[in-house]
Amino acid sequence: MRRKFRDFSIKRSCNKNYTNYTRYKPYLKQDFSCRCAYCNLLDTSITTPFEVDHFIPRDTFKDDWPECDTLYENLIYSCKKCNIAKSSQFSGDISPKKIINEFFYNPVLEDYGEIFYRNDYGGIDSDDLKGREMIKRLKLYRPIHNIAWLCEALKNLLVKINNQIEKVGRDSEQGKVFLLAKEELSDYYITCQHIFIENYNNEKFVMPE
Repeated sequence: MRRKFRDFSIKRSCNKNYTNYTRYKPYLKQDFSCRCAYCNLLDTSITTPFEVDHFIPRDTFKDDWPECDTLYENLIYSCKKCNIAKSSQFSGDISPKKIINEFFYNPVLEDYGEIFYRNDYGGIDSDDLKGREMIKRLKLYRPIHNIAWLCEALKNLLVKINNQIEKVGRDSEQGKVFLLAKEELSDYYITCQHIFIENYNNEKFVMPE
């Protein structure tokens, strides 16, 4: 079963001009709907701060196009894991001074929801050749991305169950069934969240004892 990778579009709205690219972070957070442009992780899912990625890496433009360092169109809201994985990877020519990195689809100009999808295991997949190459380059195949998706799915399901409990009443027959489901799912969610948090900053995925 294929599940939607992303259900929103990214639109840039900032018209500020800063000399330090990190000043744009609040605007990126808003424009990218608080999610990593590459793996779609919600920034509140982890205490590790999100970062500002340069779509065209700094090592590439520093000599020929230094203005690109603070050019808003070149800045991407990214989780730490994806930013590290992407690093300074670049392919193309910056002489036309256009924001193009042939290794990656621009998440603002291209709909990642049409390029990627979630598979039966919550993993990130793609039928597109460049999309599959991006999965390798960004290491989106790592189990941590499956766990992140599962945690969010469970959290959303628990919200729906709570809404149903309020609707039918805790003491009704349906309410009792929902309460039991909530209890079991809550335990599972806590376990998954623990695994996710314990592994997010690790290079090697380890199941806690």
